[in-house]
Amino acid sequence: MSRIAHRVMSTIQPIIQWLVVFLPITLLSADEPDIIRLTSDGHFKQRPHWSPDGQSVVFAKHPGDTIFLYLRDLKSEQDERLTTHQSPEYEAVFSPDGTSLLLSFDKQTLGKEDIDIYRLNLTDRKLTPLATTQATLSHEESPCWSPDGKQFAFTSTRHGNQELYVANFIGGDWLRLTTDAAIDAHPAWAPDGKTIAFTTNRWGDLEIALINPDGSQLRRLTRSKGLDDYPAWSPDGRHIAFTSNRDGNLEIYVQPLDGPAANVTRNESIDNFPTWTSTGRIGFVSNRDGGFDLYSATWPSSR
Repeated sequence: MSRIAHRVMSTIQPIIQWLVVFLPITLLSADEPDIIRLTSDGHFKQRPHWSPDGQSVVFAKHPGDTIFLYLRDLKSEQDERLTTHQSPEYEAVFSPDGTSLLLSFDKQTLGKEDIDIYRLNLTDRKLTPLATTQATLSHEESPCWSPDGKQFAFTSTRHGNQELYVANFIGGDWLRLTTDAAIDAHPAWAPDGKTIAFTTNRWGDLEIALINPDGSQLRRLTRSKGLDDYPAWSPDGRHIAFTSNRDGNLEIYVQPLDGPAANVTRNESIDNFPTWTSTGRIGFVSNRDGGFDLYSATWPSSR
């Protein structure tokens, strides 16, 4: 697992363990939106992402000691593993046209962890390296596409600290967006292409921040005690969903760019890794039925 994944999970895992032991796992509460359960194997899952046509969802799953990528056909309800590699792979996101994925690929180099970003063509399953280790071992991960499909944002430790970068798919140098001693992680590109949301601990705990794709106008979005993480833009670009434990356990929140956040899931279980479907529902991972499975929920603007 990557360094940022280790850091995030080391922060979240004690919360998860405490919640599993001491809090009852409940089904739908009276205040919750409509919830649809999509998987039922119970294996721990991460970072689901819906295809642009809404017909499938890609996600990472821990079927054993490592983590692999799976594609679920939402009509047939069948899961397919995307590659045959034995190295960890995770954080896959669909291209705007739905024909390929960006993903984080964790391979071993000289006996050490070496994380690169690859592109996976969904037609022939060909893997193409895009952001890889340069002179020294580094972690390139958490990719996201620009809306026009010409660039991608990601994080890298090539300069020592984990920072945000943007690169063109065809040639060109990496553009470094951040230069802070804090950890910057999990970028998400706005649908209009003008803003990138990301997670940072530069204000003490994990918060959601915004920055322009050229590295200008860094600004803070969330202000709460605890963890605010994994930002995801709504299809109309007016709201950001994210995970937060501000009310005592991990739940999914939605915040407009000019207003307060609202708790969407309102459940005593663990709700994490939000994303948006093409129809405006919110997908996420939850253990509300025992294991960790995929769900989707309505929220007020999509009802």
